[in-house]
Amino acid sequence: MRNLNYHGLWIGLLLLDITALAMLPWLTERPFSRSLHTSHFALGLLVTALAAAPMIRFLVIGWGARYEEFRNRLNNGALVYYLRQFWQPRTDKHPQLSTWPLPENEEVEAAAEQLFEQIYREHYGRAAFLTPMLLMLIATLCMSVLYLLAVNDQLTLPFDAQIVCAAIAGAYLFVVSDMVLSVRKRSLNVADVYWYALRMMLAIPIGAAVSAAGAAETVSAAQTVSAFAVGAFPMDTLFKLLRRLVALNLNAKEQPQENDQLIQLEGVTANISAALAAEGVNSIEQLVCIDPVLLSIRTGFPFKFVLRLGSQAIVWRHFGQHAAVLSAMGLADAPAIVTLNEMLKKEAGSALRQQADNVIADIVARLQAKDGVVLSADTVKFNFRQVGKENYTRFLMAAQKQGGHARPPLRPVHGFPHAA
Repeated sequence: MRNLNYHGLWIGLLLLDITALAMLPWLTERPFSRSLHTSHFALGLLVTALAAAPMIRFLVIGWGARYEEFRNRLNNGALVYYLRQFWQPRTDKHPQLSTWPLPENEEVEAAAEQLFEQIYREHYGRAAFLTPMLLMLIATLCMSVLYLLAVNDQLTLPFDAQIVCAAIAGAYLFVVSDMVLSVRKRSLNVADVYWYALRMMLAIPIGAAVSAAGAAETVSAAQTVSAFAVGAFPMDTLFKLLRRLVALNLNAKEQPQENDQLIQLEGVTANISAALAAEGVNSIEQLVCIDPVLLSIRTGFPFKFVLRLGSQAIVWRHFGQHAAVLSAMGLADAPAIVTLNEMLKKEAGSALRQQADNVIADIVARLQAKDGVVLSADTVKFNFRQVGKENYTRFLMAAQKQGGHARPPLRPVHGFPHAA
């Protein structure tokens, strides 16, 4: 599915609302007035349209812009390096991408682009959004029906109607606001939409559970506000709150969290580290092994930022805690070290070689082992050469080249056909 029918999505939304309106009389034994039918249709159409509008815009416009973000970085041969690094089984099965080194021709470039587009659509295609989108709209429509029934005192529940209305309104506020923010950042993914659907379906139980913590028999204003506020909480905050409530009732203590290793990288905050941990990335080493395109899709981070994290992870792989010293000297990422390696290859006595030697001397003066022994210049240069030989580093260097469409010569690298 290369293109989506913009008007078709809106027509499908209208048909969904009409179907729900036709089913309304079966939801309660009490008769409905014409005004109630009209109110339900207007409310259902409004809430579903407001929830669907940002997603439809994303699928029609934002999705393509997100795809171009990856392709703009995977150029000048970087796409072939990427596929060989992270999708070797797929390239081995492709007749034009199975041999290494690959010839430089347009057929190879076209084959690589076709394979990347196929992989991208498998994991992040527009069609994958349709099922969770339908579930989210059905859940939203169901909540609008319950909201209307609660307002008109036609809903029988073991808790007050105010709690129902507040919980639904809070969940709806979170879903729409978070979706608008994700669409604006072009970071919406399929898992988010599933979470939105689940959040709407569990709005009433969650709000009722939190409000039930009050000791008063009658519903107070504080309980109503609590139901609304909890409904509007982000998912991670809500999970933490529920865990604390359970731990409090069971007289159990929360387990202390492990030390955050990712926070040591440049540009990584506590929120960014939490987003990476939610995708199973808990150590710096994992940043080198995981597919950067899929990680960018799942976290919503810009692709360039994910590459930057992987670049720093390469340096940490070889220098460990000493990488913090290199970071202070502007050598936190692999491409900077590759540039220094090229300078070290210049003829002895040249200006560039002298400058590179001075940088090495400064590094040696700063890099010290925990026992106080100064690292030798040969050790530093050896680790720098190893950083330059990493397959991920070669992929990063190709991705950084800008201008033109010609692909640089692909030379066989020892061990390159195998993923890191």
